[in-house]
Amino acid sequence: MRPKRLSREAAHKILLNNGRRHAGALASDQLRPKMRRSTPEFLRIYDAECSRKRAFIAEVEELEQRLDRIAVAVRLIAGDGQFRDLLASEGLATMPNTLARRISGSPPAQTSSQLISADANPISAGEICPEVLSLLRDCSGPAGLFALVRVVLPVRQIEIVRLMIARGPVSVNYVKMLVALTPPSLLVKDIHPQHELASLSEDRRGEMECELANLSGAFLNALDRRGPASLELVAACRYFDRLMDNSRVVRYLARNFPGRFEELHNLTGPVFK
Repeated sequence: MRPKRLSREAAHKILLNNGRRHAGALASDQLRPKMRRSTPEFLRIYDAECSRKRAFIAEVEELEQRLDRIAVAVRLIAGDGQFRDLLASEGLATMPNTLARRISGSPPAQTSSQLISADANPISAGEICPEVLSLLRDCSGPAGLFALVRVVLPVRQIEIVRLMIARGPVSVNYVKMLVALTPPSLLVKDIHPQHELASLSEDRRGEMECELANLSGAFLNALDRRGPASLELVAACRYFDRLMDNSRVVRYLARNFPGRFEELHNLTGPVFK
């Protein structure tokens, strides 16, 4: 008896289902290594990474607050007409463009990454989106990284890889945690990886997913802001130091802004502490 020929659509469906099962098996194997970590160990990894993200976010916020304090100080003293004339006579009238924009209230330039939509670009199991390959072009990832990442949708793939690269050094357990705490809506259809947090209650896992998602978003946003803000702070501090190194400027400030002089003086110093 001759074997029954399958239609092209039916053959494609069988191959796709086999690919999904294979990817799911790979992911399950990656998420359940022979030396599987216990839930308390995994929770310690989670707590450490959340603390790391909070510290970085706080660092960027402190940097931006220092920028704001310098901008407020310069706006205050630059509002004095005689002081502006003094600055002009001392060759200090031109301030950095970034500081001038901040003083005027114009928003700083943003460099947030453009991520794709999970709904706009669904993928089949086993596929890695081009953006991830581009991000990893100059970065060596851990063994099994692709088996872990390809069980999530493109928008989550990109987020995981960006977080992995920013974390440095790359950790397989960190990637496993991010995959394990990926909301079901961002997993490739029909794939349900098992992980070290399976013993936790559904409510607790939901809280962790929410907390990690919020922290990851804030961390990546802070990561985008840190570079431009650092350059802006260097320019602003150098300009402010020039003001406070000028004897005529210092005498004018001490005489006309006695209540603010100590505050103005304290804004000088190393750019990064």
